Amino acid sequence: MIEVAGLELARCEACHSRFLPSDGPCPKCGSRDCVAYSTSAVGRVLVATELQYPATGWTAPHPLILVELSDGVRVLAIGDGPLPAAGALVEVRHDHEVYRARPEPSR
Repeated sequence: MIEVAGLELARCEACHSRFLPSDGPCPKCGSRDCVAYSTSAVGRVLVATELQYPATGWTAPHPLILVELSDGVRVLAIGDGPLPAAGALVEVRHDHEVYRARPEPSR
């Protein structure tokens, strides 16, 4: 597999929850004792859909993909490229204020 850049997530030192980084406390226990860590950007598609009537400012069809990363964190991402089937591997990247997913690079 081709190495892809990792994603930065956060881990709560109090309850060990893992989540997308934020400026606030742990969403599970409220602790502020959180540390950043990097994880693989490759994950498995749980579900994918296309919105035919997305919110103002987004083009139709608007592909949305729910991805589960290897450590169990789930990310809702905008799809780049063809809509993947459930179970497919995709690469997730943080693009300004949104996450994007595309088919995993070939071996």
